Amino acid sequence: MFDLQTLIAILATLLLFITSVVLAYDKLQFRNYDLPIPQWLGLSLAGITFGLLVADQILRGLVRLEEKQRRVREENFRVEEAERQARRTRIETRYRIALIQYQLDPSAVHRRQLGDILALLQEYQETL
Repeated sequence: MFDLQTLIAILATLLLFITSVVLAYDKLQFRNYDLPIPQWLGLSLAGITFGLLVADQILRGLVRLEEKQRRVREENFRVEEAERQARRTRIETRYRIALIQYQLDPSAVHRRQLGDILALLQEYQETL
């Protein structure tokens, strides 16, 4: 199925061809019949063709803009995901360091550090 942009492009191409024929000839001759072409018809077709070509270019620009916005959204998502992963890695590293320090020296200071990291992990477990 055609979308609007494709339909306008096809119509503009057909009208461009018809307009070039109408503007090039004063009349069209068939086997036994002459078809006169008034000048206003050619000029009218040229105006309509120009309008369709403008609409086609506007639609092409909108499609390019939408594509660019989609790429920006995807890039932003990748950056946010990378930042989340980096934050997760930093917190996990702090946890491992605090756990090792507590295992090597189970002092109150290391116990408090480990407790702080565990509280942080529990608080942000849904967002990590």
